[in-house]
Amino acid sequence: MQRRAVLGALAASATAGCLGGVLDIASDGARLSLETDPVPDGLPATLSAELVSTATPEHPPRLRVGFECTADEPRTFRFSYPGPFADAVSTATDGSRLVFEYETESNDRRDGCWRSTGSGGWGAVERRTLVPGERTGIEWSVLNHSGNESCFPPGRYRFEDRYGVDGETYEWGFRLRIR
Repeated sequence: MQRRAVLGALAASATAGCLGGVLDIASDGARLSLETDPVPDGLPATLSAELVSTATPEHPPRLRVGFECTADEPRTFRFSYPGPFADAVSTATDGSRLVFEYETESNDRRDGCWRSTGSGGWGAVERRTLVPGERTGIEWSVLNHSGNESCFPPGRYRFEDRYGVDGETYEWGFRLRIR
């Protein structure tokens, strides 16, 4: 019987690593996991997303998106602002929404739940020239939209952004899953 428990634990930890981690986000047992897309063919960069902290009374759950230039020479990349990842709102099939915010305040936590009224969507574009091996990244707080009926409703939330380089446009993203 212990053998099954050990094998099950190993399988769960291997899956969690592939999905970018699993975090508890609420006292009711809700969990957040992340699954990234493969990097698009032809994009001279690597992209990553990882969960970096769980929700606490001081801050909401957080994730980090990273971008590294893998070209042989400096390249100018076009990012949505703020780069390298700016898709700030996602809607699940039931209409529930999650919001990414760059900076949060203590009053964003109401009734024990980190909430946002932001609608997201910056609309601006920035260009950055990166040398081979240069990295950039951004850390986002994950908030429950104030219009949701519950705090962090279960579902799959898709976030994606576009990247431009050498006249080509590439899409990349990830899914956050709450269960």
